[in-house]
Amino acid sequence: MGILDNAKEVANAVHEIKNIELYGRVLDLNAGIMDLVEENRKLHAENEDLKKTLQLREKMTFNEPFYYQEGDKTPFCPACWELKNFPIHLLFVAAREDSTHWNCPVCHNPYSDRKDRSVMEIHRSEPPPGSAWG
Repeated sequence: MGILDNAKEVANAVHEIKNIELYGRVLDLNAGIMDLVEENRKLHAENEDLKKTLQLREKMTFNEPFYYQEGDKTPFCPACWELKNFPIHLLFVAAREDSTHWNCPVCHNPYSDRKDRSVMEIHRSEPPPGSAWG
């Protein structure tokens, strides 16, 4: 028999002996027990969610600029993962000769990954050749 069942039995017994003041106190106690049981359920659910997030975090690996899981070739959105621990797969947009393009269906961030990262790094202090930047 659980704590709620015991509290209900006590409330019924007090009601039968017709002690109104004691019955009111038992009902208050019963309401407090129900609040504690509900809070306990919420804490258990939150604990389970945190365990799942930790397990997932262990499976995620960062390979710049994306997060991946072993055996899964589709990258996860780095913004969604780092900000909110949401493992959101990116949607493939296009593959070009020099880069691959992805979009996040949740935060809508666009991503491009250069295939050869050694090619032309742009420094903010110098404009790219032939540009009107300045």
